[in-house]
Amino acid sequence: MTRTSVISYTACWLIGLKSCWYRWRLPLVSRILAQGNLPFYKPGFFKKQSLILRTRIQTLDGLRFLAALGVLWIHAWTIHGNPRYYIGRLDIASVLAIGGNGVDLFFVISGFCMYYFYGSKTIFTPADFYRFLIKRWVRLSPAFYTAALIYLLYNIFAGHQHANIPANISTSIFYLNSIFPQFNIAPHFWTLGVEWQFYLIIPILLMYQCRAGFDKIFFYLFGALFLSALVSVMVFKAHFDLLTDQLIFRGVEFGAGVYVARLLLKDIFYLKKRKLWLPAFILLSYAGRVLISKPVLALSADFYNVFKLFGFTLLSSGFAGILYLSLTSAKWLKLILGSRLLTTMGRISYSFYLWHAMLVPVIAGFTVKYFPFINGILAPVMTTCLCAIILFPIAGISFAFLEKPFLSFGNLTKK
Repeated sequence: MTRTSVISYTACWLIGLKSCWYRWRLPLVSRILAQGNLPFYKPGFFKKQSLILRTRIQTLDGLRFLAALGVLWIHAWTIHGNPRYYIGRLDIASVLAIGGNGVDLFFVISGFCMYYFYGSKTIFTPADFYRFLIKRWVRLSPAFYTAALIYLLYNIFAGHQHANIPANISTSIFYLNSIFPQFNIAPHFWTLGVEWQFYLIIPILLMYQCRAGFDKIFFYLFGALFLSALVSVMVFKAHFDLLTDQLIFRGVEFGAGVYVARLLLKDIFYLKKRKLWLPAFILLSYAGRVLISKPVLALSADFYNVFKLFGFTLLSSGFAGILYLSLTSAKWLKLILGSRLLTTMGRISYSFYLWHAMLVPVIAGFTVKYFPFINGILAPVMTTCLCAIILFPIAGISFAFLEKPFLSFGNLTKK
């Protein structure tokens, strides 16, 4: 290579880095430099990568909102007696029932976020493990503890329910809601317990992936959870129900999200024909939903949880595929999931989820009492819409005072 070529090549890179510094910020450049695989500079390369990075965050918030709205819908639909609506032979209510698996989508998203934001660290020490747990506790606890306290007071004074206050409080403080459901203040709080079980094992992957390799640690960790769940079903049979709401059973959902994050961090892009893959992943999700439906579970009195295990595996695989397509989209998925409404609601989806269960029975009763002419599938539709409208300011206030002040606490991603 001649001296002139070397100078030209160097100048090209300096111009590109300067442009990236002023127009698309230093963090993106730092990430690319840290990976050690700088591509030959082409005009617009950094712009394209930066746009994709911003789109990922926006579409992720959009998916969070859809997950929260799905959970709200399924609870409204259930409290109104699961009304049906047919178009020909197609039961629209059954199609919409996949909204009840919004929690599973939340788990996939959680797995993605935990690895995407921490998996790029070259060294993850036991001290980082401790800081990680403190950060997650500070991030989740103010909103959760406030909601748990208000739910408890509501149950005692408005719902006239008998409460074992010490057990209720200690269960929520230590996030044992999925392990001791009898002391759970609100039924949907069980998901927080599963989240914390995941937080206790994900640092194992983060600490040892550099030593033994990501693939090996990933398949050992999540494969062990899956096999443990399968063996437990065979041993305990119908007595396995409590474990279905624990990480041993739900680990596959978090693992699916982790693997999507790994693909994006390593800039591994698959699935070029997106118009074909999106319906394929949607069908895969519905196949998983079918396996956990009551008619399928009724096929075996002892081993119905095997259907659940494989159903959630298919469901989370479909959700992970949809997540991957959404995060790497630069066209119509970006326009839908990255819209201002969905991203705004997605940012407050945690508070939206925490508070929705208190509002649904109240609004459902209001709908039945004051709008008796609205029946069938329209009743839960109206309840869902009214709840979403009312929850928007409530969740916004909760986010502003109980979430936002703690978002940047103990940032581990700086190293």
